[in-house]
Amino acid sequence: MIQAPLSAVDDEAGDFLRWLESEPADEVVDDLEGLRTRLGELPCGSGLADEVLRCCLEGGAARGLDISSRIRAQLQEASLPLPPVLHRASIDISATLAEMARRLESLQSAAAPDLRAWKDGRRLGLVLCCEAFVVAAMSAANAPPGLWALANRVAAELEGDASYFTMAAIAAASPESLTARQLAWIADFLGSGLPELQLQAEGESLVGAWWIVLGTDTAPVSVARGLAPAGGDVRHFSLVPLARVLGEHVEHLETVIAAAENTGDTLEVELLDAGDEELPPGLTPVELLALLRTLRERWVSSPLRIQPRRPQHYAIQVCLGLRGLWELGRGRSEGGRVLEWQVLNESPGGYAIMSITETGAGTGRPAEIVAGIVLGVRRQADEAWAVCVVRWVRSEASGRIELGLQMLAPSYHAVQVAFRGATLRGVVPALALPAMEPMRRHPAFLAPAGTYASRRFVFVREGARVYVAQGRALGLDMQTASVELFRYEIDPYPI
Repeated sequence: MIQAPLSAVDDEAGDFLRWLESEPADEVVDDLEGLRTRLGELPCGSGLADEVLRCCLEGGAARGLDISSRIRAQLQEASLPLPPVLHRASIDISATLAEMARRLESLQSAAAPDLRAWKDGRRLGLVLCCEAFVVAAMSAANAPPGLWALANRVAAELEGDASYFTMAAIAAASPESLTARQLAWIADFLGSGLPELQLQAEGESLVGAWWIVLGTDTAPVSVARGLAPAGGDVRHFSLVPLARVLGEHVEHLETVIAAAENTGDTLEVELLDAGDEELPPGLTPVELLALLRTLRERWVSSPLRIQPRRPQHYAIQVCLGLRGLWELGRGRSEGGRVLEWQVLNESPGGYAIMSITETGAGTGRPAEIVAGIVLGVRRQADEAWAVCVVRWVRSEASGRIELGLQMLAPSYHAVQVAFRGATLRGVVPALALPAMEPMRRHPAFLAPAGTYASRRFVFVREGARVYVAQGRALGLDMQTASVELFRYEIDPYPI
């Protein structure tokens, strides 16, 4: 950071620099408020000498990134909807980082310094943009207005900036469908080094191509979702090199997990640390393997919506979590497990719904709502529970959540399953789902992530009669951080 003698600066800048030299406040919201207040007091334009303003902005950027890291740590531990204080803090830090990035760009443009200083200012601005985007995504909110316009514009002036491609790769991964823990892990992974990626003037023929239009406030768009507009200032890039790197980690992690299962070791974070030092800690191997497979697929080909959704407006009952549905299926009381939500739109394959009551009311603790969990929906009490998986989560307003749901089955039965050779998990609760043409031609089980361990398993269904059978798994169709779905058939030759 450029040092400026306090005697040579205006009162506002001097106050800002003195504050930067002080110790951060114990409470992150107090530190954030101090940064926002002093940044707002700095004169814009030519109110300060260029060197002094650059000194303030660079120091403010360092403090802002520190504040952001503290807020990110809280977001990883919080459940949606976020507490009002944390929700407000995440929005404020994203906006503050974006504002400092804009000021850095304006300063560098006006001052016209040497080439190295010009690039350093641009790159710092993109670091701030990337962090602002990550925090917004982790809080299930939209990016600050104008953030992508600034990032696209600055990235076009630099060659292969890592912060911009980190930002673009996270956007391409559909962050609304990932948890805060997953997003934090992805940011750490991408920050440790990227393969060479470049923005190109031509590139729709690239495998897994994405495009941006300079001057627009939009995230990168996959060519699978639409071709770039003609006549615009368009840039293209491909994330296939990054997907290849993930493929190598997937193969290695599959080997580590298979070896652990054969020896009976537990699949905890420590195993990952010992198994692959190139990957950041923070996720168990089972969680990480599912995430890496998802990222590899999305960075090559963006998922498309096949069935259009129609706007709707009616109340719907919701039961959160696989365990909650399993207990209802075994005849447990609905008290405290059933909430009322609002349908926003629907299609034959799913819904978008919004909470209208305090989530988790009556359960004694807040319900954990993240992408990848299972929930049941029904219009009224005499209907069967339809089983859905949460595909995306948005929370633009404190205390309100919107969920995108994909239907997995119109009904279910509560069962218990146990895989042969899986001594770690033993018998686990699961939901037996009927076949659902044309999406799934065989019945399936929905179980906690990490349950699927071999081809053969035993399941038990209780009711008027206890039914015990051996099944043969036909393949893992879906895996999230919370659950996995695998098709099966009754094994005609049990052993």
